[in-house]
Amino acid sequence: MTPQRVAAIVLFLVAFLALGVSHAFPFREDISGVMETAIVLAGVTCALGGVRLWLHKTIDPEA
Repeated sequence: MTPQRVAAIVLFLVAFLALGVSHAFPFREDISGVMETAIVLAGVTCALGGVRLWLHKTIDPEA
């Protein structure tokens, strides 16, 4: 597995945790709307970064 794929998997896990925190946990009522939005934006950013790393093509030095 390439380092880009490993980093992508880590970012996907962080995005999944952010999704869980923003929707499933009982302390959701205790956090402000701004904090909840920040958690969602962080999750989306991690998911998009993971997709970018997963689909990233390495440059072939022999080509």
